Amino acid sequence: MYHPSELWTWEGCKEKIKSLPGKNGLPNNKIISLLGYEFNTETGKIYDTLTNTYTKSNIRSYRSDSHAVFYILSSYSDAGDVKPTGKHITWRQFRGNKFTQRNYSNEGKRLSENFYKNSNDLIKAVTLLGGKEIEFPIGDIAVELFVLPRIPVIIVLSLPDEEFSAEARIYFDETIESYLDSEQTYFLSQLTTSRIIKASKTT
Repeated sequence: MYHPSELWTWEGCKEKIKSLPGKNGLPNNKIISLLGYEFNTETGKIYDTLTNTYTKSNIRSYRSDSHAVFYILSSYSDAGDVKPTGKHITWRQFRGNKFTQRNYSNEGKRLSENFYKNSNDLIKAVTLLGGKEIEFPIGDIAVELFVLPRIPVIIVLSLPDEEFSAEARIYFDETIESYLDSEQTYFLSQLTTSRIIKASKTT
């Protein structure tokens, strides 16, 4: 039986990923930008603009960034072009989440712990990855980052006060399930969180 990480590789996903240029809002060129990575759809190489190095895939670790990138892009290639509606949901509203039993609280905790003391660092990190600060109905700071042209991710940070601790929440457009299932969205959230934290250490 194959380990999942053996499937989320260039060899396992290249036929789908090679079809991506010009599809689902992507430019018609061989390079796809994703969270500070530059992905070459002709060779499968992933260049990290934060460290100016190429990533290496570890076949024994299915939680590596490279595997997550292959996993996400492979699914994105299968979808029809559904544009975001602007209606936001959390992981709790995913249809398939009751089967995967994934909980996103750890990602929120990592974000709040890294940014509650200086929320400007969150804004700077997201800006470095191509995102921006936005207005949002709740929270103190909100940022939006398009991981891919049809997949916006919004992070809302509530700062601590006398009554409540700091809290970060991750929101998605309701159309995300047209592109990724609940398991893939979980990996997307992990990857997005890690890249924002990494970007904050380079600003």
